[in-house]
Amino acid sequence: MNRYETCPVCDGSFKIWRTKVVMEEKYNIDRCKTCGYAFVNPRPSLDFLMNFYSSFGHSHDGGANLIEDIEAVIARECRYPNSSLDARRMISVINSLLRNKNTESKKFLDVGCGYGFFSKEAKDTGFDVLALELARNEGKIAQEMAGVEPIACSFEEFEQGDKSFGIVLMSQILEHALDVNLWMSKAHDLLADDGILAIALPNFGSIFRLVMQEKEPYICPPAHLNFFNPNNLGELLQKHGFVVEKTQWVSRLPSSSFEKRLPGFGQPFLPLVNAMSTATLGAVDFLHLGMTINVYARKIDA
Repeated sequence: MNRYETCPVCDGSFKIWRTKVVMEEKYNIDRCKTCGYAFVNPRPSLDFLMNFYSSFGHSHDGGANLIEDIEAVIARECRYPNSSLDARRMISVINSLLRNKNTESKKFLDVGCGYGFFSKEAKDTGFDVLALELARNEGKIAQEMAGVEPIACSFEEFEQGDKSFGIVLMSQILEHALDVNLWMSKAHDLLADDGILAIALPNFGSIFRLVMQEKEPYICPPAHLNFFNPNNLGELLQKHGFVVEKTQWVSRLPSSSFEKRLPGFGQPFLPLVNAMSTATLGAVDFLHLGMTINVYARKIDA
């Protein structure tokens, strides 16, 4: 295991934030005193992570690999829309930020494509999509979902020429990265001039994390190794030659969260409860305390 001696984002000093036990393994989480970035320290090996994701996918509970088929994935998404909504929103924003609409700018890299909702939306919007996915089952479903066969390799091992893409998407994947500096540097090299790097990940500055601390569901090593808020993510991006163009805060809870908790006599009030929940989460996002953040950054000249 490798251990950081200074903060990977700002080189500041850090102190232990929490220790969390997952599957009988103990993980120390440090937090920078300067920028607030939190990270598992020491770091697992790349081989460990590749085996972990190949077996378990991107689950954040460290549970056994759940073998699903595309019908089950689509049925769940129809019941509780989530990935499809995020894909439509993010691809729309990415498209609006492109300064050139030429063929080169439409080359799209989906890093850790999961079940393929983003790859499908990007392809349907007219992008030329290349996807990466280590998890075997998720990659298989993504191929059926998007008609794009993902490359089964890590971002670290992915090889492509410089300035090969107009867009690099990292949706719910940077929190898994072993070396965030390597990932940002590589994304910068892969992007054409003025290219867009779009990142979606859990917000370490969310009201839910502030209340729940290390019990918040996204604090889940070894699946998640990095815990960002918009400020320190922006600092990391600036360090590697990007400027942030837009930030969104997004909070969403499935209606099943309330269906299971309301007693029988309360079920008629479920639509009202869901409406109140939506309004509350909207207020949380307006205050920039939402569950997840979407950050869109442009590659700038050195």
